[in-house]
Amino acid sequence: MLTHFIICACVILSVPGHARAKTMEYKVKAEMLERFALFLEWPESANIEDKSKPFVIAVIGKHPSGLELENVFSGRKIRDKEIRIRYLSTPDEIEDCHVLFISSSEKEPLRRIIARTRNKAILTVSDTEGFSEEGVLINFYLEKKKIRFEINETAAYESGFYVSYKLLQLARIVKPRIRPAASPNPARNSGP
Repeated sequence: MLTHFIICACVILSVPGHARAKTMEYKVKAEMLERFALFLEWPESANIEDKSKPFVIAVIGKHPSGLELENVFSGRKIRDKEIRIRYLSTPDEIEDCHVLFISSSEKEPLRRIIARTRNKAILTVSDTEGFSEEGVLINFYLEKKKIRFEINETAAYESGFYVSYKLLQLARIVKPRIRPAASPNPARNSGP
């Protein structure tokens, strides 16, 4: 199902008209964010199973997709949790979020943002060239008018996320992780 959705998302950007195409692009990215949240294995520290607390998607910096996030997630849930969208101005505000979308306007403070999220159960996402190499876990990019994504496998591992093999097959891998003898999650130590 994830594979089918992502393949459809990669094709859907052939909508005519720049403004409509941009709106559709942001909507598709928001939908893909939801799929990533569902199909990644979250670290225990994310408290993802606690239904009493909302699933928080934070956006840092200037980003026109904010309205699409509001539209896409209005009245919906992720992992049976209410969704709350927060807008942040500075890296100092990064706390208690599950997903952090980092705008391209945040090139200057990117290293501070990554330092604040490193080794925490925060799924960092962007759509800016080079951000994945700096430590963003998932980065969208356009290739021949199709939305693609890359995964910084090392950053995901260091933050405690388990990325399925199927998802890795669909992504361009940035900084593949060297698989140690033991995983931070003892339940996964038996596999490759």
